[in-house]
Amino acid sequence: MQELEQTLFGFLENPPGSVDELVSRITPDVYERLKEAVALGRWSEEERLSPQQSEQCMQLIILYEAHNVDTEARIGAPLSSECGGSSAEERTITVRGSGYGDGK
Repeated sequence: MQELEQTLFGFLENPPGSVDELVSRITPDVYERLKEAVALGRWSEEERLSPQQSEQCMQLIILYEAHNVDTEARIGAPLSSECGGSSAEERTITVRGSGYGDGK
């Protein structure tokens, strides 16, 4: 976590002058740690992310991905048509006994 902390404190001590400079300071390791922090909702075992920190981390992730990650590999990218099988038709699946979707 030390590299992430150094990078984030560096933003405070020496704010980037542009978005490009901001993104250039985010290493792949910092990017992965930001994703992990957002996914887990915490920086470490003891320290949870505040809603504001979570939002800011997501903004950094989005900026990093926009500059460094192919569109198809970005978080939240739509699935390719290959994931749906050979046909693109929509299917409805009913789980019996669940009380949902089977009229009960």
